[in-house]
Amino acid sequence: MQNLPNGNYPFIDQLYPLSDMIMVEAPGELEKLFKAQPSENGAEIIRDRPVELRCKSEEHPDATFLVFWPKHSERINLLFPRKFAQGIS
Repeated sequence: MQNLPNGNYPFIDQLYPLSDMIMVEAPGELEKLFKAQPSENGAEIIRDRPVELRCKSEEHPDATFLVFWPKHSERINLLFPRKFAQGIS
């Protein structure tokens, strides 16, 4: 994946500086939501490119995530706030 430029990136309803973020594999339930949302709202996840994805759920009616789906992988990656990542260095 290309390097992201410095700036602020979305996670749910907040923006975080890139220096506070880490790219991780999306948890299973969240990955299911990511794969379902594009067809529901007319968007698509473009493989091998970072994509800002807006999702709706009962808990978060307007959540935004930066996702990355590598071409040769079935797993979607997620830009995630480092402070919430447990067991990841």
